[in-house]
Formats: sequence, C-alpha cells, structure tokens
Amino acid sequence: MEESRYSRQLHCTANFKQAALSDAVVLIAGMGGLGTSVSTALVAAGCGTLILCDPDTIALSNLNRQFLYKETDIGKKKVTVAVKRLKAINGDPDFIAIDGRFNDQPLPVSIKPQLLLDCLDNLEGRIELIDYAAKNNIPLVHGAVDGFMGQLSVFIPGESACPVCSLSGDMDQNDAPIPSLGACVTVLAGLQATESIKFFTNSGDLCINKFMFFDGLSTTLDAMILERDHNCIACSKYLSHGL
Repeated sequence: MEESRYSRQLHCTANFKQAALSDAVVLIAGMGGLGTSVSTALVAAGCGTLILCDPDTIALSNLNRQFLYKETDIGKKKVTVAVKRLKAINGDPDFIAIDGRFNDQPLPVSIKPQLLLDCLDNLEGRIELIDYAAKNNIPLVHGAVDGFMGQLSVFIPGESACPVCSLSGDMDQNDAPIPSLGACVTVLAGLQATESIKFFTNSGDLCINKFMFFDGLSTTLDAMILERDHNCIACSKYLSHGL
C-alpha cells in the first residue's frame, strides 16, 4: 500500500526517503488558508504525525481560501473538521487536534514536534511561535499572504535569522482583515509544504537567511537577504544559550 501510494514521489531526489516523512512530527499553527492547504499536501505526502492548532470556528468568509471546509461546516471547530477531512485523504498519518493556540495545552510527553509551520495571520502569535521555536531548538517554516503577494522563510534556531529579525521600529499591526486570495494562499502553502518535505528528506537548499517573495500580479519570485538581529524581539532571547 505504502509503495504504491507514494511511488511517484520516491525518486524526486537521490536523498528522498519515505521513511523520513513517515517518522516526521509537524506542528501547524493556524488552520486557516495556509494551514488547511499545507496540511493537505503533507498528509498526501505521508507525513507521520500532524499537530493541528487553531481556536476558531469556521465562518462563511473563510471559504474562499480554506478549502478543507464546506458551507455545512460553518460554526464548527476548524481542527475537528480538518482532522476528519484529512483522515479521509490519507488514513496513514496520526493527528493531534488542539482546539486553541499552539501553547494553550501541553502535548503528550511522547510527542515532540520536529518542525513548526507558521500559518498564522497576526504578528503577536508569530512572535510567540518563533520564541517557542528558539527556546526548544525546533526549525520553523514561515509563510504569509497579503492579497496577490506572499512571503516564505525558514528559521533554523541558532543558525539563521528569523522572519521577525527583518522588522524594526513600529511593530503595531493593523486590526483590519488581511486581504487573502485563495489561489495565492495555495501557492504559498505549496512552498511551505515543499520546504517541509525538503527538510525531512534532506533534499535541496532550504530558504534560510532570506525571504522569498511571490508577486502574483507580476508572476515573479524574488529573494531578499535576511540578517540576524541580536536584539530581535522574537528569537534573540535564547542566543546566549547556544541556540
């Protein structure tokens, strides 16, 4: 079953090992547009354990980009519906549903995330997640979307800049909803899933110490170098600890 299900991806690179994905433990913070699409891709690829975190219920305005959910799901908990739909796609992975933010409840002692996926839409939550990544020495794949635009970066604690290292000055966030186009969300989620699979299978070069920007209006990809900020509000606290 496993050989036939995953046979088309086994030879993508010389290093590709399905067992590495089957043993992977991924925590996804945010089951909105990015989280639903990236979890679908990872489940289809055979990721072993997914920890899904989100406190919200499904609303009508979610449906243009959160493709795991249907009109009949409105008012239901996102993580509950997501687990049900993802299990229908692939019965191999294990799931842990956290009906809250990623740090609202302790994980089982036997479960430790090997990779964090930042699928959040607010700066406060992102800073908390990066702080958690740095404290526990867990790599993180960041993704964000604004309309036709998106950005991607990979944070390796102790080795690379985090996504917040690039920010300076006023970090107040506008409370207005961020414009979000489902097609562009899917592009960024695909890139996040690709970086995650590369990480576990030791394939290619990760998007570290840089932002990759996707511009859907001009159909271009550009990169910006990131430098570590040793006073970063998100990741600098643990630099002196060797992380």
